[in-house]
Amino acid sequence: MAIKLDDYFGALQAANDDPTSVTSRELLVAESEATTRRFRDLYGRIDEQNQTVNTRIRELTEEINTQSKNIAELNDRIRIAQAGGKESFELLDQRDQAIKDLSELIDIQVIDQATGESTVFTANGQPLVVGQSANMMVATPGKLDGSQLEVSLLIAGRENNITNIVSGGELGGVLEYRKEILNKSLDELGRVALVFADTMNSQHALGMDLDGNMGQKLFRDINDSVLMNSRFQSEFTQGSVRITDTSLLQASDYDLVFTSETDFRLTRLSDGKTWTQSAFDTTPASASDVNGEMQLWFDPAAGDMALQIDGMRINADKNSPFSINERFLMQPTRTAADDVRVDISNGRQLALASPVSIAQDPDNLGTGSALVRVSEVVPAQTSPLDALGNLLPDGDHSIEVIKTATGYDVNLLDAGGTPVLPSDLTVTADPANPNQLIIRNNDANLPGEIRVDVSGVPQDGDSFTINYNFDVDSVTGDISNIGVSDNRNGILLADLTKQKTSLEGTYQETYGRLVERVGITTKIAQMDAKASQAVLQNTINQREEISGVNLDEEAVKLIQFQQAYQRPRS
Repeated sequence: MAIKLDDYFGALQAANDDPTSVTSRELLVAESEATTRRFRDLYGRIDEQNQTVNTRIRELTEEINTQSKNIAELNDRIRIAQAGGKESFELLDQRDQAIKDLSELIDIQVIDQATGESTVFTANGQPLVVGQSANMMVATPGKLDGSQLEVSLLIAGRENNITNIVSGGELGGVLEYRKEILNKSLDELGRVALVFADTMNSQHALGMDLDGNMGQKLFRDINDSVLMNSRFQSEFTQGSVRITDTSLLQASDYDLVFTSETDFRLTRLSDGKTWTQSAFDTTPASASDVNGEMQLWFDPAAGDMALQIDGMRINADKNSPFSINERFLMQPTRTAADDVRVDISNGRQLALASPVSIAQDPDNLGTGSALVRVSEVVPAQTSPLDALGNLLPDGDHSIEVIKTATGYDVNLLDAGGTPVLPSDLTVTADPANPNQLIIRNNDANLPGEIRVDVSGVPQDGDSFTINYNFDVDSVTGDISNIGVSDNRNGILLADLTKQKTSLEGTYQETYGRLVERVGITTKIAQMDAKASQAVLQNTINQREEISGVNLDEEAVKLIQFQQAYQRPRS
């Protein structure tokens, strides 16, 4: 994946070097396709492992059932033999072997009874064998995530889900592998895909393509309705998960359970952090007002809820009261690597140019220079004239930025260079970067924003003029003389590879941490396996010392006796 990301940005740089080259643009589209295909291939390989795990879980539960039934039957035979005063050494050895075999499949506790029977529990106290009865294990698709098998123990005809409390043995190892390696790898790979697609789409939308249109989504919309709905899992409630800020997104699933009809607990499964509704700001008056982190709107009687956390917004709509123990599973990143697609069809649609340009007045006295870029547009507008709202109403207008003693002023100029009054334009300096000017329109219904980066030392009275990066026919409104050789938005797209786009860092750093974590977890698992093997061998030795019988030694002696018996006959 790291190599494929490098290939993608290499193709982007080649397109920036010659933005008029259709060949370079088509190469970038091809590399975009290859990058998304690589995401899907990696997802597919990990998901294949998930299917293998499912198969092994089913096999292991059957093996555990076989050993449990064997122990229960031996319990009965030993009980009958001892009650009748008969020796049962062979049966005891067989049961010891069955218990040993079972302990290799799952961690167990064994309690010997006065009747000669052995009661077997899981390490967490769930009864596997009681007397002559064995409780059966079943592997069934998860109620919320049907792609993964869960393990339950049938006790008195009732299924008790023990997936999260199984430990040790091969079954515990397989479940731990799925939880710590497979699921986390899918979540983290999905986050890389989401961050990559979202940041590329956001910047691409601020540029202009070869035909003078604003950039459309370069990759599939991360919040199309199908994807939002697929991230929310529930038995009884409709819901969705909208990604609102990929820079805050965690590579994790979330579990929400109602502890009463009016109270819930939300758990981030990657680290176990929990929240209740008291942790959220509950001032929003409706679901649509939830637009900030840690905000909640909750109507338990109507079965409606909207909450925002970790860069996502969770919506639940049941249309009836929530129930105690009702559960939701949110998977914001789980399948994202498999969902990513290229959303443009040809290189002409690549928005490498900026829709605006800036020029300094030739009579300026200072040494200041400026670069301009679009930082916000009216959504879903194809024409730059519409995308910038009222910032630049048409091709006959321009924006003048003037240096003053206290900062900068901004004017909207008509075709003759006369200020249009009154003007709704405002200019402010970015608090984080005083040399970056933010130009906006006060009309909240028409969002649009331009940012100007000023360098050097402009003097008071120096001015810069912002125009469209094309000509507009004053009668027909047709666009011509498009700045096709401009690559300023392409450069901003390329710069994203250096930006901290997620909580983990850049694209490459985030993916690198995924690879690093898998390596560390694998090493720890290998060390744990060696330690567990040593404990197992020590336990076997102790048991054999108590019984005075070593089954391996007895097997060797038996072979020797058989050979000795056969020699005289030959």
